[in-house]
Amino acid sequence: MDDRRRLYQSAALGSVTDQRGEAVVKTVAAKKRRFTVALAGNPNCGKTSVFNALTGAKAHVGNYPGVTVEKRSARVATDDLDIEYVDLPGVYSLSAITLDESAARNYILHEEPDLVINIIDAGNLERNLLLTTQLMEMGVRILLVLNMWDEAEKQGLLVNEEELSRRLRSPIVKTVGHRGIGMKPLRTTVGKMLSASQESRYTSPISYGTVIDREIETVARSVAATSCNTLPPRWYAVNLLENSVVLEEFADLALVERAGIMSQVAKSKQRIEQTLGQKSEMAVGDGRHEYIRRTINAAIQRGSGDRMAFSNRLDNVLTHRFFGYPIFLFFMWLLFQTTFVLGKYPAHWIDKGITALSGLIAALLPTGFLTDLLTQGVIGGVGSVLVFMPNIMILFLGIAVLEDSGYMARAAFIMDRLMRGLGLHGRAFIPMLMGFGCNVPAIMATRTLESRRDRILTILLVPFMSCSARLSVYVLFASAFFVGSAGNVIFALYLLGVLVAVAVGWLLRKTLFTDHDIPFIIEFPPYRRPTFRVGLLHMWERGKVYLHKMGGVILIASVALWFLGAFPKVDHYSQDYDRQIASLNQSADPTAADIIIHLQAEKASEDVSYSFVGRLGHAIAPILQPLGFNWQMGVSLVTGFVAKEVVVSSMGVLYQIGNEVDETSTSLVKALRNPAGGVTPLIAFAFLTFVLLYTPCVSVLIAMRREIGARWTAFGLTAQLVLAWGVTFAIYRLGLFFGLG
Repeated sequence: MDDRRRLYQSAALGSVTDQRGEAVVKTVAAKKRRFTVALAGNPNCGKTSVFNALTGAKAHVGNYPGVTVEKRSARVATDDLDIEYVDLPGVYSLSAITLDESAARNYILHEEPDLVINIIDAGNLERNLLLTTQLMEMGVRILLVLNMWDEAEKQGLLVNEEELSRRLRSPIVKTVGHRGIGMKPLRTTVGKMLSASQESRYTSPISYGTVIDREIETVARSVAATSCNTLPPRWYAVNLLENSVVLEEFADLALVERAGIMSQVAKSKQRIEQTLGQKSEMAVGDGRHEYIRRTINAAIQRGSGDRMAFSNRLDNVLTHRFFGYPIFLFFMWLLFQTTFVLGKYPAHWIDKGITALSGLIAALLPTGFLTDLLTQGVIGGVGSVLVFMPNIMILFLGIAVLEDSGYMARAAFIMDRLMRGLGLHGRAFIPMLMGFGCNVPAIMATRTLESRRDRILTILLVPFMSCSARLSVYVLFASAFFVGSAGNVIFALYLLGVLVAVAVGWLLRKTLFTDHDIPFIIEFPPYRRPTFRVGLLHMWERGKVYLHKMGGVILIASVALWFLGAFPKVDHYSQDYDRQIASLNQSADPTAADIIIHLQAEKASEDVSYSFVGRLGHAIAPILQPLGFNWQMGVSLVTGFVAKEVVVSSMGVLYQIGNEVDETSTSLVKALRNPAGGVTPLIAFAFLTFVLLYTPCVSVLIAMRREIGARWTAFGLTAQLVLAWGVTFAIYRLGLFFGLG
């Protein structure tokens, strides 16, 4: 760091120059065998596709230091190089207006990656090069990747690679990321740049015009003369004149140093405004766009094709002010119907495998504590959730198809008018739509919203979106009580969540969030045919989170719940079940088998009722009794705070079903249908409504607290519980009033 500090300082003062007057430092990278390579680019430029193609989707998901913005990274080792690729958030600029932009900028400046691969949409160079010029100002080593080159060729775009490379001071590689085209040249170029000695030029070749260039140099010298020299002084100068950096974020300055820098910045801003007749931030922005325009004119020859022609014709229908809404609802209905119809077949196969495994363990081990723990606790709990994995994976695949096709951006546009009623704009709909997969990343996705007010309001509404974890509960009860219309019932629940979010959002806007709206601008990417490989990668990455839950939270919760349901043991039963069962086993009565099953069920019910979990269920029964829920439902809702998948595994344990849990023909479905349990279709729908509206899980609460603080999280939790009880009570009582009970 000391060497870089001296370099930046001397570069700004002009004491280290090459023959063209540019600051130069030799970095001998050949001695370093482990490298970090960051991928930066605009949203919808195909950056993540390139990342997946480079790494084979060996991604590790974490967080950037100090923020909750998700970071994806993967380490790829070859014979002579060990490279960690980091997929930075997709951003249009590095102005640090949003959390995404701040995370990307801070990572590049503070973590100092050895190379930044700048992914560019080859068909939209003018917009994408804004980020490129900001990277150049940072003094980082850049490799430009012209992605989606197949679309650019269809447009008739011709690129003078030598001229473009000279003006942007970077090698250029052409790729088609989602097809894996161009990956070999890209890997080769990355290896060459990392292995060879490189010249890093910290004086940017970008010219903003004579007046602005002079003031940038003046401010840079002022910065370099202080302790604020751990980053390129020119970068500080440009961003100070643009009002896009706060000195205290990057340097611990003495008051006199800060005063000196800000005094010079004020003088430079004044001179720019007097000379050019516009504020410095506007002048610097105009200068940057003019440089981009000159670069494109010199190196790019545009064709006559228009890659958006087909998309525009399609948008005339799909985003129509009247037809757009029913089309969107049809796509959502089709997604959930497909999730249920296709998912039931592999779910049945998985259930058969779990049943066989449990039977094998029961046959190999003697009857006792360990056998019950494995068959009823571990396999019974985890297996009851695993059986719904196909439904959830199909849902993830469907969302990935919507994203990759380009329809997701249109969905945000279509919903903008509705979101305005909530005091939000269409961009907030994207995190809410992601909530159908999982609420945690959806909450984190609100970082793309510029306003903190918008982030708080969106985060409070996201939990009303039915996450994939709730789907297992929906499928179970829909299979048990709504056999002929299970898909429609599930779709109705998802739609109910959206309507409740609309109502709550409208109420919050009228009371707590009365600020003015901000304009909504969103880019429409061209429609693209989703690729099977990319869809599977997205599905697998999201599905892995679900699988990790099974090996962690759900397993622990299932075992703990089994223990609480198995102890303490009953000292005296209401009748001698064992004697009656033994007598019936010796009887020739044809009804003996049915009587034995009934006696075993009664004994199991007494066991669970006497246990710790039974006592808990009876304790909360008065709160849930007005909703028609039995005590097993109450206990399942309490354990559901851990994860919604645990609701199903809890019922598998509480009903003493063990591993036999399936959505169509298992003992748990039969137990729920049993009239003795008192669960009717009305109660089942009321229960699903409660599951829909109350707190998703502990992980969501943690994510909310990290994003919006403890006070707003407590408000959200309270509102969710009160709303869930109130809406469920209304549905159940209205159903009874109309004779649906």
